[in-house]
Amino acid sequence: MRFTTLILRNLFRRRARTLLTAAGLAVAIAAVLDLVGVAWNFDRAFTSLYQGKGIDIIVARAGVANQLSSALDQKLGERLGRIPGVKAVAASMVDVVGFEQANIAGALINGWESGSLLFRGTHVLEGRMFHPGERNVAMLGRVLALNLGKKVGDEIDVAGEPFQVVAIHESDSLFESGGLIVPLASLQYLMGREGQVTGFVIQAEPSDPKSVSGLQRRIEEEIPGVAATQARDQIARDMQLRLAKLMAWATTALAVLLGSVGVLNTMLMTVFERTGEIGVLRALGWKRRRVMTMILGESLCLGLLGTILGMILAVVGMRLILLEPTARGFIEPNIPAPVLGMGLLVGFALSILGGVYPAIRAAALDPSEALRHE
Repeated sequence: MRFTTLILRNLFRRRARTLLTAAGLAVAIAAVLDLVGVAWNFDRAFTSLYQGKGIDIIVARAGVANQLSSALDQKLGERLGRIPGVKAVAASMVDVVGFEQANIAGALINGWESGSLLFRGTHVLEGRMFHPGERNVAMLGRVLALNLGKKVGDEIDVAGEPFQVVAIHESDSLFESGGLIVPLASLQYLMGREGQVTGFVIQAEPSDPKSVSGLQRRIEEEIPGVAATQARDQIARDMQLRLAKLMAWATTALAVLLGSVGVLNTMLMTVFERTGEIGVLRALGWKRRRVMTMILGESLCLGLLGTILGMILAVVGMRLILLEPTARGFIEPNIPAPVLGMGLLVGFALSILGGVYPAIRAAALDPSEALRHE
């Protein structure tokens, strides 16, 4: 009998216990993959949001946790445009609105000025861009349009105000594809914040890291009360994204702990039940290293089975999450390949952590004592 065949036969002697342990591992790994995958997709969506538009700096009110709670005078845009090193500046207002009839608790609504640099990376699939001075018109992201069942020419209710759909667009960022864009003046009126914006985005010239850092300092020196953040740092500082990452990694740590305990319990029971058998193998000339390899091999096979089941469960779980309309506007349907690779590493780590002690214990058994165990 081949060594690998022996390992597999030993593993499935207690099929119910093996499958239950693998199922426990699968649930833990699936939770890790889904949460880390969501955080990864958030990060990627934010990155594409800024990089695709050539944005170097985001200006918001100093001390706010996120841009939604920021409030700045729209006239600051003129002062920003006169600062040396600023190539282009655009005002922005962003908020969240709900569409109860479509069971959407929150969709991002962006208020932009016509011709703004923020429209870079926005591809109109149907209809047209809105014109300067136009009010109460909306460009729906492709995902939001599907969720609402709306097309160009339809009317939608936004926070109690009627808006006409003039375009269906797709963006490089999932957040924009799952939201809507309206004229800045319309959103200001809708939110009761005339003359205010939540922030400004700036394209620098030149845009090398040293020049952008210098421009960042000049903005904060010349305009008190504002915080100028480089686009690449904005992602790292975003509170919601940081919380999502923290929750994902905390779940990963908990899954590793619980999963390794599950494997450890199963493998210890296996060693205890097969003490006599291990004694026979040692008496027949098996070295300690070979016994350790056998137990670790069983543990690794158990971890591999749990990991494969976990990946399948994670993919199914992500699809189930996307059945909720709100989630479709914020979450990519696919788990990134690097996250799946991390799932394999987690499964390997669980196998090793849960199998090392039982393997050492099995190898340390004295053949004569083990034979008397029966």
